Amino acid sequence: MKKIALVLALVGLTTSAFALESGISETGLSYNEVGVGYVSSTTNSGDFPGTSSGFNVGGQALITKNIFGFGSYAAPSGTYGALGNVDTSDYQAGLGLRTAVANNVDINLSATYLNTKNSFLGISGIYTGYATSASLRALVAPKLEANLGISYYDTKNERLGSSSGTQYRIGTGYQFAEKIMGRASYVTESGGNGYSVSLSYKF
Repeated sequence: MKKIALVLALVGLTTSAFALESGISETGLSYNEVGVGYVSSTTNSGDFPGTSSGFNVGGQALITKNIFGFGSYAAPSGTYGALGNVDTSDYQAGLGLRTAVANNVDINLSATYLNTKNSFLGISGIYTGYATSASLRALVAPKLEANLGISYYDTKNERLGSSSGTQYRIGTGYQFAEKIMGRASYVTESGGNGYSVSLSYKF
């Protein structure tokens, strides 16, 4: 629990230091947020099918009217066939561009640096790489948001090889209170799928 609190505090301090004060786009969408949640993923193809789950923390903030920064950390673990238990530490950070395409809709384009450490059978390897994403965010009601997105990722490790793919995402967000957002998303790709749920604080 102390580790979660420390990471959450660091994300919050980093994003708030560079955040545009309002954090709300002209379409009514919130960008200045920091939150904690739960993630789960399932791999159903290849030699090592399995499921993992764990916590994540993250945040994002508008740097200018049209540019936002974001970062996250996740630490899921699970069992993958002959590999046995696999522990993961996943760090992501990036920049995005937003623009309004309707009075309640934003399009987001982003580039993300990926750093993922997997530990299993007494060995560990770090995958590094990037992801590019495009998504639509819409304020479909005063407190309700919906989003659709697509991402391509490519990561490599000298000993363990490479991993790449295209992911499709659908999500929603609901404002429970003036500063509190609940969010949920579902992600799918050719080799598996996953979901996340989180609570975020708007600043």
